[in-house]
Amino acid sequence: MNDHDAKWVLDELAKLRTDDNRVTIDAAIDLIKEQQDEIDSLHGSMEGQLWSPKQWRQ
Repeated sequence: MNDHDAKWVLDELAKLRTDDNRVTIDAAIDLIKEQQDEIDSLHGSMEGQLWSPKQWRQ
């Protein structure tokens, strides 16, 4: 999910928040943010491995 899509999902979930479902919606938002952070970190790590000159020499 790209940053624009993630923001859209988070905004739409926030619109659905009511007093009755606040805990559930907040937990879903937190989970999506955590997963997006992990995906971004893994993406950066993978790019580093692909473009590492050390990897080319092996």
